[in-house]
Amino acid sequence: MIEDPLTTWPGQFPYRVLAGVGITPQSTQAEVNDVAFTLMAEGMMNPTTQQAWHQLRDVTRRLLVDLLLYDIDQEADIGRMADHVTQELANPGEPPEVTEVLTTIPVEVMACLADELTDLHIRRPEPPKAPADLCAFPTPSFTDSLIQFDR
Repeated sequence: MIEDPLTTWPGQFPYRVLAGVGITPQSTQAEVNDVAFTLMAEGMMNPTTQQAWHQLRDVTRRLLVDLLLYDIDQEADIGRMADHVTQELANPGEPPEVTEVLTTIPVEVMACLADELTDLHIRRPEPPKAPADLCAFPTPSFTDSLIQFDR
């Protein structure tokens, strides 16, 4: 299993921290709960491992951590993709969808469509304009109401 590379986690990712003591996504909840004894016995209990342990022993939090993991077999996927690329390179040509379109629409019609597209000019859209009152936000009275001083 690999973790989502686009997700940021507060602190270190719990499974990465506890991998040294054998905690993986396949570990049972009882194993996660008991790993604190192993951490203490091996002198590995520190704030980082303790935080990771707390995150994984809470079932709701562990489900969130597990949600960010992808169950993939990298070696099988890489092999399958390499076979696919090899096959595509060995059989160059156009996809069947393209062949179907080119054989069902007469070439004369396609040529006419291409001629029509030469006169097509696309304008860029105007950038959105912010409302004038947006620039005045926050008003001084609004910020004053947020700040209170003890007297």
